[in-house]
Amino acid sequence: MNIVKRLLYKSKAYGAEDSAMIPSGQLYLVRSPSSPKSENECLYNDAILTIRKTRHEFDHELVVWKNNESESDSLDNDEDVNVTDEEQFFENESNILKTFLIDSNLKLCLFERYDEKIITWRDMEGDIGDMFEYRITKTVPNDTIEQFMTKIYMCKYERKYQKSSVGIDLSDLKEFIVDRNDIFENCLNSANTISASSTMNMSDLLASSGRNLKETADYDNNEIEYESDFENPEHLTYESDAHSVSDFEDDEYVDANETLISEISKEDMKHRVLLESYSCKAYIYDSKFQAFKIKANSAIVSLYELTDWNYCLEVKDSSNNAILTISLITNQMDPAFRFEQLSFLFNTYTKMNAFTWLLKFEDRVVFDKFQTLFMKLHWQYKNEKSWNNINEVDEQYLSDMMDVLDVDDPEEDSSSNALSEDDSDDEIVESSAYKGLSERKTKTNVDESDDEDDDKKFDFIKGNKNKGLVMGLKTDCAFISRGDKIGIFRVDKKDGIQFNAAIEKLSYSKDGKKRITPDKMMLLDNDRTMIVQDERFTNSLHKVDLEYGKVVEDWSMKRDDENINIESFTTNTKYGDLISDPTFMGISSQSMFRVDLRIKQGYVSENGKSYKSKVNFKQVATTSKGYIAVASKNGEIRLYDKLGSNAKTVLPALGDEIIGLSTSNDGRYILATCESYILLIDLMIQNGKFANKLGFERSFSINEKPLPKKIQLKPEHMAYIKKNYGFNVKFSIATFNETSHGDLPTHIISSIGPFAITWKFDKVLQNQKNCYKLKQYSDTVIMSEFSNNNNKKMVLTLPDDITLTSTNSFRNPNDELSIVKTAF
Repeated sequence: MNIVKRLLYKSKAYGAEDSAMIPSGQLYLVRSPSSPKSENECLYNDAILTIRKTRHEFDHELVVWKNNESESDSLDNDEDVNVTDEEQFFENESNILKTFLIDSNLKLCLFERYDEKIITWRDMEGDIGDMFEYRITKTVPNDTIEQFMTKIYMCKYERKYQKSSVGIDLSDLKEFIVDRNDIFENCLNSANTISASSTMNMSDLLASSGRNLKETADYDNNEIEYESDFENPEHLTYESDAHSVSDFEDDEYVDANETLISEISKEDMKHRVLLESYSCKAYIYDSKFQAFKIKANSAIVSLYELTDWNYCLEVKDSSNNAILTISLITNQMDPAFRFEQLSFLFNTYTKMNAFTWLLKFEDRVVFDKFQTLFMKLHWQYKNEKSWNNINEVDEQYLSDMMDVLDVDDPEEDSSSNALSEDDSDDEIVESSAYKGLSERKTKTNVDESDDEDDDKKFDFIKGNKNKGLVMGLKTDCAFISRGDKIGIFRVDKKDGIQFNAAIEKLSYSKDGKKRITPDKMMLLDNDRTMIVQDERFTNSLHKVDLEYGKVVEDWSMKRDDENINIESFTTNTKYGDLISDPTFMGISSQSMFRVDLRIKQGYVSENGKSYKSKVNFKQVATTSKGYIAVASKNGEIRLYDKLGSNAKTVLPALGDEIIGLSTSNDGRYILATCESYILLIDLMIQNGKFANKLGFERSFSINEKPLPKKIQLKPEHMAYIKKNYGFNVKFSIATFNETSHGDLPTHIISSIGPFAITWKFDKVLQNQKNCYKLKQYSDTVIMSEFSNNNNKKMVLTLPDDITLTSTNSFRNPNDELSIVKTAF
């Protein structure tokens, strides 16, 4: 474990200066356009940024440290961390890369460019216009960055006024905020123009409530006063373990300077129509106490109709009629009902903060009325049509679905992070395919030198980003798409995951100048053939001969001389890659069809299925028996026993697009991934003449369509992730950890932002809400797939890395998010 990881384990702070730290980033020297050198230079690829006092009172230094990787993983999973080593690290001057006196002339500034947060300052010893840029790793939380910059401003204050910053208001620091435009002084860097970036709004942060700095002056003193209305009632036993309120937040839920992301226009507010109001108690989640804090013992929550299928929720304090919060009803709220506690949770967001609210209703009758109306309004918002237009059967099904949608009833003891019996596994090497290049030489079937192998790997990783992942069922290799290249990575127990080879400069078989950038990939013929699609040309498919290392055939799909835009494609059976089947199936927005590699046009006109009505097919998946599941853009799911037949079952839509579809081997379960949640559906008929048959084989009776379980993160966790890693994060395609060898599923895996997530499958079936674990990575986890040779081993793709991990390396959310759980 490196020094940064160990810092996170310690309970002792080094002091006000050392506590202000950015744990990971890259240091660049950005040269002025007028400089004869005129090139930007990455000085240090992994560095720590801290603040420390100098020998002179009221003076501080900005210090760049090397991130000590020599001790990497030496303390992994070891809770008895040696603090002395950490102290020695910061006392060892040889670990310092650069130091800078914090002064107004340094022009320290925080800005954002292409979703990357950067701290920049002048190179006082370089050419005029030269700047340093510290590009912060994306996984560093916003709170950490905000606290660091606040400390910078405090240091500037002390140097200018030669007095302590203890006890001053944050508003007194506004004069030290530097606008990025002022730095350049008519000397713009052509590679980093102002148009490509924006200065972070630190003024809003410092204006928040005029907060007094006596709370932050001493980082060793954690006793911060709170108003006496803090309450954690015994009956509120909800487990809350995520930071949803900024550390800069005090008694007011939001300052007037902060605007909610879901701001409602004045015109809508003026003409909104009240639908219903309900009495409740209102709580807000307090990250400092990791508990809910009472905001109003007597509150009113009102639901309003706006215009164009928009609706809003408003919470008021009954005692003084003050508005506590107001929000548009959207998926961004991350709404969740807790039926056992008669509670409703939701999130609201500003540009700087995230807030988790809890409304507790007085009895079941009031709770049920609120829940029913809210869910109908939410459904109407997503589908843009009236609930009253649904046929009676679908209305009953959707109503029943809303009643059981959240996985939340039984409780689970998740206090222990120890591995359960079924998590026990032979040791799996935790490895990254892109790191330690000079230490892990690649072996190939060809007699080449290690240096040549490393050169090939460098050629693959330079430029572009990883985009797609597919696991070979026969070879257990990971195939990664990156620009116009496909990288092949070998997975084994001893060495982890290693680069094996790359196919570069993919192009049309008869036009080498027309490049292909694979977005979707599928393996066939025991991992010897790959079918790829470039999303720029959705009517075309390409056959890659993996042994030959190039595209050997192209198809332009047409029906009656009209292009067929292919939305998705898959093997005829779930493990069709393991048989020599020259055909597979695909879907367009209005049809299902077969593709045959042996015929010139590829498209097979027979045995397909076309619709005249607008079905908007988007995703397709097959079972081991060849049953077919197809999802539409609005979330409707159709089940077929074979290609060309009518659907045996149609599951009504919730209104959210399904972005991924996975089935269990036996076809009993299906996972439908939406951007903010995952649906798990049991497709076995439970009663009647066709009991124990699947919805692929027989139709469900009118009153017994399967009700999905909604798998999602707790609102506090979503608030924490969205606040720190962006409001547009979404789930990656969820899959079961099954293999072709007959293993039953034990886990579900997905990811959101930089967090990979696993759910215990049996506990999801039992409706246990706290059955997921997390693992954080350095960047967004794009895709994840289990190995076909070991159902506890998985490969994850990041934009610039491929990593191998196992289910037993994931941790409880309260541990991975560095927070303490509470009981609710």
